[in-house]
Amino acid sequence: MVKQMGQMDQLEKVVKTPGISGREKTISKLLKEYYAPYCDEIIYDNLGSIYGVIKSEKENPTTVLVTAHMDELGFIVKKIEETGLIRGLIMGKIEPNSLLGQEVHLYNRQGKAFPGVILGRNKANQVQGKEDVLLDFGFSSKEEALSEEVSLGDMVTFAPKFTVSKNGKEWIAPNWNGRISVNQTIDLLRQIYENQLSFPFDLYVGCTVQEQVGARGAQTAANLVAPDLTIILDTNRAWDYQEDAGDVQGELSKGVLLTYYDPSVLPNRLPMEELRKICEEAALPYQYYFSLEDSDGAWFNKLRTGCPVLFMNMPVRNMNTAAQVVSQEDYETVGQAIYLFLKDLDEAAIVSFKEENR
Repeated sequence: MVKQMGQMDQLEKVVKTPGISGREKTISKLLKEYYAPYCDEIIYDNLGSIYGVIKSEKENPTTVLVTAHMDELGFIVKKIEETGLIRGLIMGKIEPNSLLGQEVHLYNRQGKAFPGVILGRNKANQVQGKEDVLLDFGFSSKEEALSEEVSLGDMVTFAPKFTVSKNGKEWIAPNWNGRISVNQTIDLLRQIYENQLSFPFDLYVGCTVQEQVGARGAQTAANLVAPDLTIILDTNRAWDYQEDAGDVQGELSKGVLLTYYDPSVLPNRLPMEELRKICEEAALPYQYYFSLEDSDGAWFNKLRTGCPVLFMNMPVRNMNTAAQVVSQEDYETVGQAIYLFLKDLDEAAIVSFKEENR
């Protein structure tokens, strides 16, 4: 698992590879490198979503999809001021209280990185305007910025960081929402390959694009893959430490989230119940969760005549900030749960999931 040095290096590399919504090409290239040894084929949709395919030997098999999203939160260059300061459009739902003074990196079209910082806009140090933030990358003028081939639409991310707590139990990074589940897709394909598993269905494992700005990649990926069952790997907010949290849920180190409600999709209960049984049989911790945020799951769920959706999410503290916190134990639990769920999944179960509400 990720405790092994090589896989921790992999995790850090995934975390530190930039890719906001609409600018996922660099992280996609990295995923292709990791996926290729473990699957029969790699496919893309026309927005850039990527999937590694493990083909079944069965004739006319059903299709199972395991999908995360690979876009992180960030900004794009909106305007280069005459002073050299840059205004950045916010891409995604970043927590505004977390922005002041955060380190950021700007990447021009050639991939050159420029370190910088988010500034306050006024004496009160307010950061966020109606739609943008003010960024300082050390350019003394607009001409200097242009000479470095900085252009409108260039990507800005939080500074890439990966920190492990002293006891090793917690991991801190600016982009777990958009990277922790991405890493799980790599681990899953490797685990299937190393254990020489075969399935009575075609298995697609990979990532969508543009989730942070409206689950756009999920729409095109759903049409590409046309799954009979979709398993979503993603993150949800941890509500286990806030003084005003009415409902304590999403506790760190308490296991995989069994999401039974999402504003955009009502997850199928039968596959969730099967996941619960698997967790109990394997002594894996799990916790029920209701989400108040939309997800990729809605588009797969509403595909054609309908597709069952199951979430296997992780809780994140400080979600959508520059210092998000996840639990190593939760990561391991989700990895084991998804593997065990797929290991014994058959077509009869998939049919039962599809017929659950008839």
